[in-house]
Amino acid sequence: MTEKQRFIKGLYEDNHEYLLRISCIFSRSEADAEDLVQNVFVLATDSCDKLMTYKNPRAWLVVTLKNCIRNDRRLHANTKNVSLEEIGDLTAPEAAEPLSYILPGRLSGGDKDILIWRFERKLSYREMSKKLGISETACRVKVCRIIKKCRELMEQ
Repeated sequence: MTEKQRFIKGLYEDNHEYLLRISCIFSRSEADAEDLVQNVFVLATDSCDKLMTYKNPRAWLVVTLKNCIRNDRRLHANTKNVSLEEIGDLTAPEAAEPLSYILPGRLSGGDKDILIWRFERKLSYREMSKKLGISETACRVKVCRIIKKCRELMEQ
């Protein structure tokens, strides 16, 4: 292992948890926080020669993380989030792939079925609630939670 590799490895071991805690405070999810911290260490690796001369490399890491968080926020502020309902309304059913091919594999079969009922078969909440044996309000909540879970899985 070279001196640079030992230096970066030591920085990672000493600062990863600290930077992750900071990042979790400002990020939308734990996965996003981890991505930001990994970006910081990629930048640290790229700037290793310069970073090795610093008296306090942790300060450099924290400032770099702060800049990565700002850049991430700017990126997401300028990005329009589109709901699955809007996507379902925009795609032509005959040209679109079946929803089952697009949904993440780690989504449970029941959750996939509910999304397919709602967005592919265009069932109303009332029809879905009768099939599930729950109230219409509970059905709406269930669909919202499944959509959120689906987004999280697709971002990973």
